Amino acid sequence: MKPRKIRIEYGKTNEHGICVTEGAAPTFSWSVAARRGERQKAYRLAAACQGQDCWDTGWVESAEQSAVYAGPPLQPGEVYTLRLTLLGEDGSLSPTQTCRFCYGSLPWDAPWLCAREARSDAVVQFVLDFSCEKPVAAACLFVCGLGYHKVYLNGQDVLTEPMNPAYSEYEKRSYYTVLPALEGLLRQGKNRLGVRVAPGWRNPESICYQLVQRVAAYTGPTQMSAMLRIRYADGTVRWLTTADGWGYRYDAISSADIFLGECYEAARRVRTWCDPETALTDLLEPAFAAAPGGQMVPQTLEPIRRQECYRARTVTEVAPGVWSVDFGQNIAGVVRLRIPPGMQTGQEIQLHHMEFLDENGRLYLPQLRNAASVDTYVAAGDGRDLEFWEPEFTYHGFRYAEVKGYPGVLCKEDITAVSFYTDVASESFFTCGSAILNQIAKLAVQTEKANIHSVLTDCPQRDERMGWMNDATARFELTPYCFDVGRLFPKVMRDCMDVQDTDGSITCTAPYAFGTRPADPVCSSYLIAAWQAWLHTGNLAGIREGYDGFVRWNQFLQSRSDNWIVTYSYYGDWAAPAYACQSEEFAVSAVTPGELMSTGYFYYNTRLLARMARLLGKEADAVRHAAMADSIQRAFLEKWWNPETGVVGTGSQGCQAFALWLDILPEEGRARAADCLHRDLTAPQFQFTTGNLCTRYMVEMLSRFGYLEDAWQLMTREEYPSIGFMMENEATTVWERFELKKNPLMNSHNHPMHGSVALWFYKYLAGLEPLDGGWRTFAVAPHQPEKLLSASASVDTPYGAVVTRWIRRYGEVHLYLTVPHGTRAHVTLPWGGTAQVEAGVYHWSTPL
Repeated sequence: MKPRKIRIEYGKTNEHGICVTEGAAPTFSWSVAARRGERQKAYRLAAACQGQDCWDTGWVESAEQSAVYAGPPLQPGEVYTLRLTLLGEDGSLSPTQTCRFCYGSLPWDAPWLCAREARSDAVVQFVLDFSCEKPVAAACLFVCGLGYHKVYLNGQDVLTEPMNPAYSEYEKRSYYTVLPALEGLLRQGKNRLGVRVAPGWRNPESICYQLVQRVAAYTGPTQMSAMLRIRYADGTVRWLTTADGWGYRYDAISSADIFLGECYEAARRVRTWCDPETALTDLLEPAFAAAPGGQMVPQTLEPIRRQECYRARTVTEVAPGVWSVDFGQNIAGVVRLRIPPGMQTGQEIQLHHMEFLDENGRLYLPQLRNAASVDTYVAAGDGRDLEFWEPEFTYHGFRYAEVKGYPGVLCKEDITAVSFYTDVASESFFTCGSAILNQIAKLAVQTEKANIHSVLTDCPQRDERMGWMNDATARFELTPYCFDVGRLFPKVMRDCMDVQDTDGSITCTAPYAFGTRPADPVCSSYLIAAWQAWLHTGNLAGIREGYDGFVRWNQFLQSRSDNWIVTYSYYGDWAAPAYACQSEEFAVSAVTPGELMSTGYFYYNTRLLARMARLLGKEADAVRHAAMADSIQRAFLEKWWNPETGVVGTGSQGCQAFALWLDILPEEGRARAADCLHRDLTAPQFQFTTGNLCTRYMVEMLSRFGYLEDAWQLMTREEYPSIGFMMENEATTVWERFELKKNPLMNSHNHPMHGSVALWFYKYLAGLEPLDGGWRTFAVAPHQPEKLLSASASVDTPYGAVVTRWIRRYGEVHLYLTVPHGTRAHVTLPWGGTAQVEAGVYHWSTPL
């Protein structure tokens, strides 16, 4: 057997990288690759630092695939090598698996620097010259540049990924980057450390704050703080901080704005600015800035990185000197452009970005609202021009670009689109025998990728890009199937904790820029993020950390209720087809009462809190939450349930589906309620009336209560309204509205919320669902629509890949299942019967 995929603090590790830990006693876990019948009998973990072992568990006889560090205190900035060896039941030893980690938490003891002039959109280069008079054994930099930073040492790139550190409520919590193992870049003698800092979300003059006429509390000057720890070969340790003789100058990027774009002036470029041999005569003395406030924590969340590159599919001159480029895929990112030689001094090239075109083949820009999304290159004309230019501190949502001012002819090989997103993609997949369902699955993943930028945003193109927590409630149950949320969801939970007020209320967006306080009661996403992190990674610490905040949010909802009915709502089941909304543009449901949605989520929270309390050993709390849930259920049923007709509330599809999903209806009435849903959907030929929350619930409840063919018809529709209709209109990501329309209000063509229906693929068609933390036990219960001949899925879990596949072929139905080492599956066969199976590969079949 082989140990595989060691995870540290529930997040993935990289064989070539160094994982940064926040906790002083990190949890290590692993998956096991084994032959049929092999079992782990024992494990041995050891950690070494500075060439010597500092912790060794010895052989621990256990089938557990996790352990908590219990050695001497970890030293911040030092690199540790972890070794894992397994012992099989047959006495065989596994190969040893290794990974490296660095403890990143330490008291922050460095001032903050900023430029003396107030230039809210400038990129600033901070520079420190220093000497190392002795041989260096180890070096680690702890650095935080707000809003975004990049780091260089002696002319070498140290951190050049875009849009880091993570966006947060800076006055409550700022994330610093830990960069260990820098000793190879340090020289004996003169050295130079450089940090480039851009405004990012920190800019108080951002157009998004102007739009809502509220400047976020976390804004302020562009600023930087850093600590460099050097351990010399003789064992002495030296600290250099931002208190030590830094200078600053302005970057060749003269302005950088998330929404407006970036301007690069090549004449300002000093190519070797971070080489200690280069004299910088324009260095200025920085000012000290007030700390942003709150706590400083190491960023353990995976960074935003350059991801897929998309070559131009077509390049067309749509007007004299205007080149229109189609990259074939709607993404979030930037354009990489070849700069032609021989440009004149001051000559400009502009890149304009947009998701879709107007009837004349030009970018349809009004939908961007105030987001200009224009990047500008200003030529030096004297040998300092770049060969390729790629904006560094901004991003755009686009499929199409227009290039203006490009000298000569623009060819496809001159231009590429580069996607940016937090590096949490997993190896999970879904595929089936239906081309339209495969395309919907792809659209859902592509849309999510374009909206994971250290927060899970609503859209990547217009003057918004916020972590809307109402959209997230249905969305957060799909995300863990497709992405590694081990560090992402705890970060989202902490964003909500940081915006939570003393009265328990949270805000519509976290970090808080758009929306209001209190948030819509549908924002159960606060709890769901922690719960799903536990289900998919086994991280109970997140539930423990957030539990009190979850309780206070629910207590706030109780304070806004009358006899257990929550009395306010903003969005409810938002953005249904226009005919089911209160008006063409006001996307509040006209058929599903907001108070019903609010009260339903109040009930859901309370039931979930009871389950969380039991996991945490808080039995008295669990009993109290369960009793409260019973009270909410009685009030809900009394107000909205008709046991004779099976109608919930107004009888809308949203009312019926939501109540069934909540399990709030009496057992004996659920089939009747599902029949009402079925009849209300099929009578108008599947012209559904649900929005961003209840559409997913409807598809799932139809499948659960015997109307699988209705769910199939709904998901494979190509007529309006449907995701198929979006694809008929060239969609490569999911839209905000079901309508094809042109307006600047709500018309994003890259919006994840409606993509949450893709959970049906994994949970119902493939039939996969975790039942215990980290998929230690899981259910397999595939559903087989009449017209579907096959479905396959793989979900990347902490124990390894759970893989299922079923086919109808040659007169038989087959089900194949791979159960990872250390897990157990509860299998419900589609043709009847059950099985309880442990690790291995299984095959069942029956005549068709």
